[in-house]
Amino acid sequence: MRIQIIADVGKGITLPINYNHMLVGIIYRFLSESNPEYADFLHDEGYNAAEKRFKLFTFSQLMADNRRINGDQIFFGSKLIWYVSSPVETFLSHFADTLLTQGIISFGKHQLRIIDVKIPRIPRIQSEMIFRCISPIVMSAVRETNGKRSMHYCLYDDPELSELIRHNLIRKYDAINDREPSSNDLIFEFDKRYIDRKQGRVSRLVDFKGIKIRGILCPFRVSGSPELIQIGYECGFGDKNSAGFGMVEV
Repeated sequence: MRIQIIADVGKGITLPINYNHMLVGIIYRFLSESNPEYADFLHDEGYNAAEKRFKLFTFSQLMADNRRINGDQIFFGSKLIWYVSSPVETFLSHFADTLLTQGIISFGKHQLRIIDVKIPRIPRIQSEMIFRCISPIVMSAVRETNGKRSMHYCLYDDPELSELIRHNLIRKYDAINDREPSSNDLIFEFDKRYIDRKQGRVSRLVDFKGIKIRGILCPFRVSGSPELIQIGYECGFGDKNSAGFGMVEV
C-alpha cells in the first residue's frame, strides 16, 4: 500500500537537488515519534532473507507542476506531491500516525503544511505490467575488473539486469512472507523505444550523503509472477529502495 502526501510550499521552497537523505530523515523521524522501538529496529536491523537485510519501504521523488533546477538546487513553486510505499502495515501505520498528528513536514528551516493525505487505489497486478518510474531504479552487483572486485551499478543494457532484479524480488518476498513465492518467474525489460528517443540519456546520478548512486528513469515492462510484481510495486524494484529508489506507478 502507498500513501500520497500533498504539501503546501507557500511562496516556494528551494532544496538541494540531492534531497533523498532529507526524505529518509523525515521518515525515520516520523517513525521514531510514533514508535521509537520500531524505528530503531528498522534502522539497525530490518527484515532478513538469504543473509540480506531489507527495510521494505520506498518513496518517490518530490513532484510539483512548477519546479526549476538551478545548478545544485531545485526550486518548487507549487504544491508538493510525495508518495511513500510499503507492504508492511506496521511501517505505514506508524508513519501515518505522526504524519496526521503533526500535519507538518520539516525540511530544515522550512515547515510545510500538509494539505491532504490520500491512499491511492491499488492497481490489479497481473502477469504482465507496464510501469513508469517515479524514482530511479538502481540495481547493483559486485563485478571483477582487472582482478579487483568492486560495486557496479547496472545500466539499462546490462545483460544480467533482469535476473538480478528477479532474485532481489524473491528475497524481498521471502523477507515479508518467510517463504518463497509459488512462482518465481520474472522478466524485466526497459522500454527500448523510449531509450532510443532519449538517445540513451535515461540514467541519473544521485549523491546520497557522499555516495554516488546511478539509477535509471525509464518506463519498463515486467512479466511473470504476479506475487513478485506486487512486491516490486509495493516496496520498489531493484535495490536501495529505502534511500528513495525503485518506486513505480502503472
